[in-house]
Formats: sequence, structure tokens, C-alpha cells
Amino acid sequence: MSNPVNVDIQVLPSTGDDVYSVVDRAIAVIQESGLKYEVGALGTTVEGDLDSCLEVAKAAHRACFVDGVAGVVTVIKIGEAVGGSSMEEKVAKFRGGD
Repeated sequence: MSNPVNVDIQVLPSTGDDVYSVVDRAIAVIQESGLKYEVGALGTTVEGDLDSCLEVAKAAHRACFVDGVAGVVTVIKIGEAVGGSSMEEKVAKFRGGD
């Protein structure tokens, strides 16, 4: 992939119950997608071609409509640049060495 696209996905289900179990369903969809991903505290970043990233974002959004969840707001951020860098390259300087 010459220009990796990074898409950050944050699902916000409307439920008073166990929000984390609903978010876990969205993350499971991302994990099963085969795309490179990284779970963060406030969202999950996926890397791949734009169409695949957007498809997995849509699938993660729809996976939240379970167990009586009546609504979901999904925030999507897209990062793409000619000669762009991977997720690892973007955060490496902040992670320190082993």
C-alpha cells in the first residue's frame, strides 16, 4: 500500500446499560476485518485502503444495534496523504524505546 489511509472510528451507543459491551461488539467487527488496527481509549484506528476502512466503520456502527440499543452516533476521522505514513510511523516518537 503506497499511501496508507488511517480512519479513526468512535462509536457512541445510546444505552444506559453496559455501554462497554456494545462498544466491544464494534471492536470485534474491526478485529475480524483483517485490517491493521489499534484500539485507543476513545476510539479505534484502522489502516488500509479508504473503501475497506469505510466499510469496516459502517459495519462497526451497525454492530452496535443490539440488545435494545436505539441509537448510535459514530465519529469518523480520515487521514490520507500522498506519501503518507503508517499508524506506527505517526506515533513512534511518542512511544519511547523498549
